[in-house]
Amino acid sequence: QMKVVREVLGSMSKPPFFMDITELSSMRIDAHPSVYSGDLTAEQRANPDRYADCSHWCLPGLPDTWNQLFYAALFLLH
Repeated sequence: QMKVVREVLGSMSKPPFFMDITELSSMRIDAHPSVYSGDLTAEQRANPDRYADCSHWCLPGLPDTWNQLFYAALFLLH
């Protein structure tokens, strides 16, 4: 998918700024709701879809990293 996105953007006469955060996101355990929130029962670990936490949206984590990179990119591009 990313290859297609890069090809399409590369073919544009005025391509937008594109910051690929895919690899960054995949390296962080808090990149998505998960069972990494703490002590869980065996049942909770067996059913992560039901017991996934979303505390990373409320606490510092990956979305903050995205925002910092975006903020820095705004200054570099202008």
